[in-house]
Amino acid sequence: MTKEEKTQVVSIIEDEIHKLTKKAEELKSFTEPISPDDAIGRISRMDAINNKSVFDASMRNIQTRLDQLAQALKMVKDADFGICIKCRKSIPFERLKIRPETRLCVNCLKK
Repeated sequence: MTKEEKTQVVSIIEDEIHKLTKKAEELKSFTEPISPDDAIGRISRMDAINNKSVFDASMRNIQTRLDQLAQALKMVKDADFGICIKCRKSIPFERLKIRPETRLCVNCLKK
């Protein structure tokens, strides 16, 4: 991987971290506990609790991806960045542009 490609990947990672952080802030209000004192009907309350579960899952997924991107940002400087950890072949740059946190090539991921 060339130095220019690594610079591009760093930029992509930083942009993605910024977007996900912003999205997490937006979701934070939806993941607050549902107060039993809220004057909503039984069905509406059940619906609100169900929606909260969906938002909680989204928040966990965002946090997991943020952790992976932060790790990838640290690893970009390593000589092994962009190399599959299983087969040791180079991961295509186009794949790294889409999922910079990936550590496996498509063939190894399928296995």
